[in-house]
Amino acid sequence: MKSRLLTGKVGHRRRDPAPYDFRYDVFYLGINLAELDTLSQWLRPFSYGGRNLLTLQDRDHMDQPGLSLADATRSHLAEAGCSAPLDRLELITYPRVLGYVFNPVSFYLVRDDGGGVEMVIAEVHNKSGERHCYDMAVTLSDGRYQGEAAKEFYVSPFMGMAARYELALEEQDGRLSIALDEYDSEDQPFFQAWLELEARPLTNTTLTRALLRQPLVTAKTSALIYWHALKLWRRGVPFYRNPGKHPRTGSDGRGQC
Repeated sequence: MKSRLLTGKVGHRRRDPAPYDFRYDVFYLGINLAELDTLSQWLRPFSYGGRNLLTLQDRDHMDQPGLSLADATRSHLAEAGCSAPLDRLELITYPRVLGYVFNPVSFYLVRDDGGGVEMVIAEVHNKSGERHCYDMAVTLSDGRYQGEAAKEFYVSPFMGMAARYELALEEQDGRLSIALDEYDSEDQPFFQAWLELEARPLTNTTLTRALLRQPLVTAKTSALIYWHALKLWRRGVPFYRNPGKHPRTGSDGRGQC
């Protein structure tokens, strides 16, 4: 099985206008999309669709009505000028836990024939129920995959829209690190979100242990968003309103793999 369990930490670092950082423990599923229909047969706590302790629902990603997640992802890639078989597509995401999920960002890794990463889709959600996909072709330099995208989607009331992202992804010895640096209108770095994860086999034992250690990981993520927003507001960080509704899914057109 190519799908895997990813355990580790997520963190945010803000440099300006008020330095602020935090980190906390998380677990993600790294799902090989070719295995979506069979994961439920292998994993007792997990179901693709239906009900279980942990679930993955088509409607939580891509949001193309009438299409399965696998077909919706392939459709999205085709629009971005990319074609890859399902067994080279990995979705890194939170599952639903007891029916609830909020994914600030999920990552789709599109791999080449040799297993390297040639494109990353960052699927971003905000608390207004909107989502947007950033398609980033990546290049390998000094052992890190790097890509970039202009900011096109409102995420936080404490971040303006005049910004751009730089992505850095590194894989080594079963460890995966992903960082998204945000640059302001003067091209100065002011914010970074990062993941430091270790891959483990995705089995009933490893998945149950992760769930026991962090039984409400998705609810915790959602609650902490409001908690840290309150702390930023109390520090006087400027507040930005959502400039307007966005489509629930979209692409910035920077794909090509």
